[in-house]
Formats: sequence, C-alpha cells, structure tokens
Amino acid sequence: MGATALVTAMSALALGSADDARAHGQLPHEDVVEIVRSYEIPAGRMSTALNRLADASGVLIVYDAALTSALTTRGLSGVRTLSAALDALLSGTRLGYDVAADGKSVMIVLAQNDKGVRGDAGAETLPAIDIGAEQNAPAARNGGGRGRGAGDPSRETGYARSSTASATRTQTPLIDTPQSVQIVPREVIRDRQILNVLEAVQNVSGVQADNSGIFYDNFLIRSFSSGYGRSYRNGLRVDGTGGTVDMAFTDRVEVVKGPASMLYGRIEPGGFVNVVTKRPQEDFAATLDTQFGSWGVSRTIADITGPVDAEKTVLYRLMGVYDRADSWVNFDHRNNGAAALYLTFRPTENFEANVQFEHYEQMKSIRPGQIPVALLYDDSGKPVTIPGFNDQPAKLSRRYNQADNEYYSQFPFVVHRTVYAFDWTWRFADKWKVTNAFHYIDAHENQNAIFTSGFDGVTASRSFYVGVVKRYQLSTNLNLIGEIDTGPVHHELLAGVDWFHYGDDWPSTGWLSSFPALNVWAPSYGGVGPLMHSVADAGRDNTLFASRWQNFGAYVQDQIGFFEDRVHLLLGGRYDKAEESYGATYGSDSASCYPFCSPYPMQRNPDTTPLSPRVGLLVKADPDTSVYGSYSRSAGTNNGRGAAGDMFAPERGLQWEVGVKKLWMDGRLSTSLALFDLRKKNVLQADPFNPAFSLAVGEVTSRGVEFDVAGQLTENLSVIGSYTFNSVKITDDNDNGNVGRRYYGAAPNVGSLWAKWDTAPGAREGFEFGAGFYAMDRRYGSNDNSWYMPSYVKFDAMAAWRTVIAEHDVAFRFNVKNIGDERYFENSNGYNTAAYGAPRTFLGQVSFKW
Repeated sequence: MGATALVTAMSALALGSADDARAHGQLPHEDVVEIVRSYEIPAGRMSTALNRLADASGVLIVYDAALTSALTTRGLSGVRTLSAALDALLSGTRLGYDVAADGKSVMIVLAQNDKGVRGDAGAETLPAIDIGAEQNAPAARNGGGRGRGAGDPSRETGYARSSTASATRTQTPLIDTPQSVQIVPREVIRDRQILNVLEAVQNVSGVQADNSGIFYDNFLIRSFSSGYGRSYRNGLRVDGTGGTVDMAFTDRVEVVKGPASMLYGRIEPGGFVNVVTKRPQEDFAATLDTQFGSWGVSRTIADITGPVDAEKTVLYRLMGVYDRADSWVNFDHRNNGAAALYLTFRPTENFEANVQFEHYEQMKSIRPGQIPVALLYDDSGKPVTIPGFNDQPAKLSRRYNQADNEYYSQFPFVVHRTVYAFDWTWRFADKWKVTNAFHYIDAHENQNAIFTSGFDGVTASRSFYVGVVKRYQLSTNLNLIGEIDTGPVHHELLAGVDWFHYGDDWPSTGWLSSFPALNVWAPSYGGVGPLMHSVADAGRDNTLFASRWQNFGAYVQDQIGFFEDRVHLLLGGRYDKAEESYGATYGSDSASCYPFCSPYPMQRNPDTTPLSPRVGLLVKADPDTSVYGSYSRSAGTNNGRGAAGDMFAPERGLQWEVGVKKLWMDGRLSTSLALFDLRKKNVLQADPFNPAFSLAVGEVTSRGVEFDVAGQLTENLSVIGSYTFNSVKITDDNDNGNVGRRYYGAAPNVGSLWAKWDTAPGAREGFEFGAGFYAMDRRYGSNDNSWYMPSYVKFDAMAAWRTVIAEHDVAFRFNVKNIGDERYFENSNGYNTAAYGAPRTFLGQVSFKW
C-alpha cells in the first residue's frame, strides 16, 4: 500500500472508530482530552504549532499539510486540557478536530456542520494527508530533532530556537520580531563543551569577548562595550559580575542586538547578553557529567530534576558543579564550586511561581598574561610606538605572566556570591496575565591583582592592587500582558514598570604603583609576598570608594498584527529616570566619612528622563519569510561631572536596522540577515582646558552587516554559524586627533561556523562528529590606532558516542579546540596590553543519565 493510501486509510479508521465509540456511549478519549498540561506555544505557523502541541501532549495529531500551509495561529499560554489547547490553536480558522476512540490520536478536519466534530463545527472529507507529528517516545526525548517543547525555548531541542521573550518581554516568534536576536542553545553548549559565556557568544554575529573589564565579563556588541561587567540573568540586570551564571545551570544564551532601553532602561546601545537558566522538569531525570582535559581541567556536574508530588504541582531541580584547573599561563589557577536549587509551584491552572537559589565560591587569578605593548609618550601625552615592535604586542611566550608565583597562593581573587530569585505568573483571563520577576544578589570579593602599567621594550613596570568589595544589587519588574482584537487588527499589549538598585562599598583597599618591575625577556619571580602583605596591611582601613545606582522606568508596548497577520507593527516607549551617587576618599580621612567620603549625588538634569522609543515594521511574504525595519533610541548611564561641576548628559544611542528572516525545512533551519546604522553620542572625551576632566561631546558610529544561520540542514546535519562586517569609527572626539579611526577591539570581519553530523538523530545510541572554525580580522588595540592585534583563524573538532549501559544513557565526548595551535590575541585592554587566546586544548567528557 502506498504512503498516501495508508494515511488516508488511517484517517478513515480514526474517524470511524470515534463514531463507533460515540454511538455506543463509550468515550475513553474524553479522559485523554481533559488531561491538564502546561503549554507555551507562540504565535506562528499552524503546522509548527500543531507539531509542538503533539510533542507536548504525547498525542498523535494528523492533519492535511495543504490545509495548514497558509494558516497561522495566535498560539496559547498556560495550563489547559488538550481540548482547550486545540480550541485555542484552531480559533479563527475553519478547522476542527476529532479524537480517536483510544484517545491516542487527533484528526484535524475541515469544519462544516457535523456537530460530532469538535472545533468551529462540522467536518468535510479530507484529501490525502501527511502526518505532522508523532507521539513522543523515550528515544525522541533524548536526542535532537524538532523538540518536545511547546513554544518555550527551554523545551525545544536542536540548534534552532523559534521564539524568545528577551526582545519584547512577551514570548514572540523570532520570525515575527523586528530586531536581530540570536540564541545559543544548550545543545551547542554541550557539543562544543563551552565552559563560559564569553566562549558561547562566539557563535553569534556582531559579538566579541572583551576582557577590558579586568575582573568581569564584558562583551563588544556591534562594537560597543556591554558595560561594567553587565549582563542579564533571566531578563534581569546584573552588574559588576564575572560568570553571571555557571554553564552547568544555563539552558541557553540569548543575544539581543541594538538599543534596548525601551524595555531595559539604562543600557549600552550595542545590545545585551541574557543568560537563561534551566528549569525544573515534570519527569524525573538525573545526570552526572565529568569533564577533564588540558591544563589540569577537572569539572564535575550533578543535575537532578523531577516532581515532588504525584500531581506535579511542585517541581524541583538540584544542581552542583565543582571546577578546578591550571592554565597555559604561569601562576594561573582556578578552584570554583557552585550549587543551585530551583523550585516550581503550580497550585492552580492559572498560577505558577518559580523560586531560585544559587551560591558561588570562587578562587581564581585575574587577567593573567597581560602581554605589553611597547609605547612611549610625546609631550602632549599621546602614545608613540617604539620602532622595531611592528605596532603589535611583544612576541612573548604564551606562558608569560606579569604576576608572581606568590600571588595566587597568598592573594588570589576570591568571590562569595549568592543569588536569590523568583518569578510568578497569574493568568486571570483567557489571554491576560500578570508577571513579576525579582532577584537579589549579594557578593563579597577580594579583588587582588598585579597589573602591567608600562613597557619600554625590555622592562614592564607593574602595579599591585589589593581590595575588598561588598556588592549588592536587586532588580525587579512587573508586567501586564494581554491580547485584544479591534476589528481585523490584533493587539498584543504590554505595560510594565521596572526598578534596579546597585550598591558597592570598598572598605579595605591598597595600591602600590611602584611594584618591582619585570624584565619580560628574562623574568625573575618571587620574594614579593612580604611587600604585598605590607600594602594590604596599610590599606586595611582605607575606604577607597562607594557607589549607589538606581534606575526606575515605566514602559508600554503594542505588537499589532493585521492583514491576516501578515503585517506586524511594534510600537513602544519608556519614561525613565536614574540617579547615581559616588563617594571617594582621595586623600581624606576615610574613617570619618565612610561609606560616602566627599559624596556628590548624581542629580538629575533635564535629559535624565528622556523618552526611549522603538518602532518596528515587519512584513511576512509567507509564513516562513519576513522582512523588517526598525528605529530605536536608548539612554545610557550618567557619565559624571565636568570641571565646572555640571552634570554630563547620559550617553545616547540611535539605530536604524533593516533585515530579512527566513525559515527553511518546516522551521528546522533559520537564517537572518541584518543591516544596521548605530550611533553612540555624548561619549566622554578629554577637556583640552582641564586635562583632569572630560567633556561629553564624543560620537562613535557603527555600521555593519550580520548574517546568522542555525538549525538542521538535513536530518543528520546540524549547523550554527555567523558572519559580521562592521565598520565602526570615531566621528567626534573633541579635536583629540582620533576622528576617522577605528574603535578599539572591534574587527571589521568576523566569521564562525560549527557543523555536527549525527549518525542516528533522536536515537539513544549513535555517533556524533563535529567541526568548525572561528576567524577574526585584524583589529586595533586602542582608539588612537597606534597598535593592532593580527588576524587569525582557529579550528575545532568533536567526536562523541552515545550508548545504553544497564538501561541508562551514557555518552562519551572528546573535543579538540584550536587544532592547529594558532597563536592569537583574544582581546586588549583598550590601552597598552593584550591577552593571548588559548593554545591547542583537549577536553573529554563522560555523561551518565538516569
């Protein structure tokens, strides 16, 4: 029997069986359709939504692909019965459904007047149909493919993700979002054995790791720094942090590009990185992973999740990780541990709450291997490259370290950090809900470091800093989200408020600028321990600094769909106010003025409450193709005070963006192309009449093209890749001589590609093979363009084997990073040093699942 005839026969059998059961009053399928589950299916293609409903419910859904190919759905969100979920997805169409007698399959039918069929009404004889989804089997849940998820990206699998809430604060399909957003899912993190978020973003166009923050994770997004160790955790701001969330607790990394002040307040205009944590699962699962490799890497992760009660109203996830390693750099080590407990509460169909706790204990070195650049300075204080060094960092061994062998043993960088977080959602009507998210982060750090402060070609001058910082921050938002129709126009509305507060105190700080110099070509280490202790003792009661930042905003957004959902208009605006306070000793008696020594509150000026608008227009040529354009403005934080004591206006960002997004192969592969023009204004530049102060007159312009691809090319082949062309130049610098020069650290061309071949996708047993590259063009290490870091290409590879041992899934994975042992510089500090990237590195992993 041919495939068409077989499917037609299955359709007739399903309908006939349902009629017979109904005639005899036996309706076992009624119990099935009334089972309550949680669904998160975004608006989008009807066929994709039905597939996700089938995956989430475990029920076979059969439909005619010809009937659904041109249909879209508004999706659904919340805890519902299967029948209610089907009603919501099919609302507004001429489709209905019928459930088979055994309750294991659902037939989507064209509605007419047969009251026996659920949905809009009636049924019409269907042509030959395709099977759009199959029941979940254990094998399908363990592998790639199209995923279990119902629109929630955390429940999807594979390299592609279909939706995100990061860009709009509502779960919106990426193809309907008029903005460039890319996602690095957990499968890529696993396959490439990514150990930190700085490595994860190398899979995304327009983003580079930027370690100029010394102690923190910084990113260059569309060539602009992300800020003071700033990233986002589940959509809430985190400042002054390195390693926002351990990769063991991370589900995915989302990158939203372009100004985002409309929803996120004071933010750098390039965009932001949002780390999304894992969530508790309804079914019990336990994994134990062990990683090992070059430089003494030893990393163990335990992850247990499941329901607390039989009704699955309370779910839990308990995770722990221990991570220690040395380094290819002398005297560089880490010894870190972390634990997390996540709980989900679902007491009713309309309410859900999540509570999270994380604690980190870290001991590590900071910024090892600051390879110096040989610079002299002219009479005006501008750097001049020493001849013979070819305008590049000194060609030192990758093992070189400006620190000392007594540094890590006596003055390591120590972090104690605890995160308390919760979020809740109350659905008080069919398409209306209130959401609230909150986190509080408490951190105590010993920030100790030996820095390179100058280099004459032979000798590097060094400085030593020792300090204690107490840091706390809280971030929260409250949102009202709903949908209404005004005639043929559909509105998805968002109104909300958010608040962020940050504070830090530096109660014990010491600084020695005349630390013993080092001959970089023949370094001699040791004997500096007593000196470091004397600096620490002298600064024990010295309060160097204290600061408080807070930001309040109110915002509204309307995502408007019309012309049968083929045109989407996004309108949004934000009212915002910020306040900053600083205090510093600068030679005063710290004991008498702590915690605010000589404080000067950063009072608001007329431009501290600007409107941050966003407008986006997206047109869908078909359900899988969209073309968009957008305009947005952003506001950054205040920059400080000028020589006259007047407040600087905050930095402002302005961007135009146009792009094309395309889904291929029934949504399994996605591509996006974006062109942008982004300007950052009010950048601080030197005041020529008061060298110790600045003026907010600078401007930097970033223009570029970005391309991203992610998903499956075939059933066996998964890919993720990107390409960036970015021309970023200084367009105003108050006559300091840098106009027309490139912004530091930003390469004009960057590309990456990773591909994985799975011999048995979705099966518990099989082999995987992966390979990829990362290529970066030459880029300047400072804004005066006096020196540069050469271009490079590095290659990676992976092999893995999945098998079953004693009914348990076991996987063995082996990765080689930088196969050719390419010698390259990863980033600069924007001034006078650069940092080498890792040489050839081997990583192995053994994973057990219960």
